[in-house]
Amino acid sequence: MMGVGKAILDYLPEFKLPEMTREAEIAVYMVHNSAGAEDYFFLFDFEEFKARSEAGMFVRPVIRIFAGRDDFSRLRFARQFREVFAAEFDRMRTEAGEASGGWLNWGIPGTNLAEKLGGFIANLLLAIALGTGKQILNLTGLAGLLRGKSDEAKLVDEFEKTRSQVEEALSDIEVTIHPELYEYAYRDGLKGKISGMDRDAWPLPAYVREHLRDAKSGSWW
Repeated sequence: MMGVGKAILDYLPEFKLPEMTREAEIAVYMVHNSAGAEDYFFLFDFEEFKARSEAGMFVRPVIRIFAGRDDFSRLRFARQFREVFAAEFDRMRTEAGEASGGWLNWGIPGTNLAEKLGGFIANLLLAIALGTGKQILNLTGLAGLLRGKSDEAKLVDEFEKTRSQVEEALSDIEVTIHPELYEYAYRDGLKGKISGMDRDAWPLPAYVREHLRDAKSGSWW
């Protein structure tokens, strides 16, 4: 992650991340379609994040993942999660429009990085949420000292490396077994292990219950 932080600062010497003083949870519900461990989709709850962003806050995202089972491939999960999160987050930013605030309309003045680097803001937020963005935060104070040492192509290369680092961190993220998602995941066969289950978890949100059988990822806010 040090590479992308330095590359951003080299390419954009006045770059500075917003100050993040509060947290906002982004709950993610991993729904299994069948008895197959790799057959699942994601539903993202951006409500708290969007509400605080609309209030003008730059919040530090906290990712919490609920699933019905945890015996899936973590490598496959990490890539799919990052790609779907970026797509859903970008969709939310687009629908929010320029009238919104916080991360929803944040960009880097004088650039079109969001267009050149698909999922740039979403991947940056994932890095921050996963703790792999600390180096970027620590480097922002050096912005005035680093000038003209890189170019846009270098930044793109470093961003690709960052995606890999985000996926590596995602492969180790904690997954909480939700009782309702557990019952749904094993509805057609023998029940699996229940270690890691949060028996005191809140009931699933209405949106999740409505879309359990959609077999496609989505989000609400």
